[in-house]
Amino acid sequence: MLFRSVRTDISPGRANSGTPPLRYNWIAPIAMSPHNPSIIYAGAQKLFRSLNRGDKWEEISPDLTTNDATKTGKNVPFCTITSISESPLTAGVIWIGTDDGKVQLTKNHGGAWTDLTPALTKAGAPAERWVSRVFASPHHAGTAFVSKNGMRNDDFRPFLYKTTDYGATWTSISGNLPTYAINVVVQDKKNANLLYVGNDRGVWVTFDGGGQWTRLLANLPAVAVHDLTIHPRENDLVLATYGRGLWTGDVSFLPEVTPAMLDKAAYLFDIEPKAKYGFGTQGMNYRLFGDKYLEVPNEPEAIVINYYVKADQAAGAKITVTDKDGRVMRQLDGPAKAGVNRVLWPLAGGAGRAGGGGGDRKSTRLNSS
Repeated sequence: MLFRSVRTDISPGRANSGTPPLRYNWIAPIAMSPHNPSIIYAGAQKLFRSLNRGDKWEEISPDLTTNDATKTGKNVPFCTITSISESPLTAGVIWIGTDDGKVQLTKNHGGAWTDLTPALTKAGAPAERWVSRVFASPHHAGTAFVSKNGMRNDDFRPFLYKTTDYGATWTSISGNLPTYAINVVVQDKKNANLLYVGNDRGVWVTFDGGGQWTRLLANLPAVAVHDLTIHPRENDLVLATYGRGLWTGDVSFLPEVTPAMLDKAAYLFDIEPKAKYGFGTQGMNYRLFGDKYLEVPNEPEAIVINYYVKADQAAGAKITVTDKDGRVMRQLDGPAKAGVNRVLWPLAGGAGRAGGGGGDRKSTRLNSS
């Protein structure tokens, strides 16, 4: 049986419509509604919506940019939409940003739009700087985050703002972020004070809503991070870099981090349950060899135990695993460096017998300042 792939162009168009041509950004934004996977939004100078995955489109906004004739015929900015975000809590509450500095909001599926740019400018945001991201909060429909990027104007200051009243007022939350242009901001779905920012040097994280920021290190290189998302099932942070790199990391424990927790001498994070897969014994394509020989590590065949210690402990840490009746099932030795430490309890062999050692051990510095 033969299969033939079919590629269908679903981009909005105005061919032979007699209306002005559409302007699209070099990286034109597209977004799927969190309420209905058949609904897709696409941004030109106007916002388009499809109710059937792109088969048909409708305009649901006027021109949301400055529509400045001195810019539309140039290169950057081009007066186009750069970011789209619909509230995951309330359908039809849609925030957009443009490359010429506009931030706009509709609360009724595009029936009416409000220009939030003057209120944002009042909070200190430069009016014409490129809006690199709008992000609708998963905690409150009236809360959103906006980052602006002045890199194209040789302005590398971090512009990051938050509103809690549908854009009527804004507050700067750039805190102690370094002088690198911000490309993306996301908010954790569990902890409203946990935010991640991707800029031209990596990823920064805050545990207090933007008062203090800490660089997320681990083994991440110092590269421009242009997109971030938190996987809804795996609780992994997924990073996309300007250099076409893709990184994932387990941040399932970070929503538990608070300033009060960081003041404790030691803290054991919740442990995610994990099934035993036995990758290496199933004859599977264990290293994901393909026609380009892409090689990536698999998830560890182990229970991941994360814990925090405030100060270095020369003697290290000892983790005791017991069953529900208090019987010792396993004893593990782990590092105890100041910050977050990790030890793996292997699922393959030896489980259920008390003993020392076991698994990989790692440490990552994590502090509140």
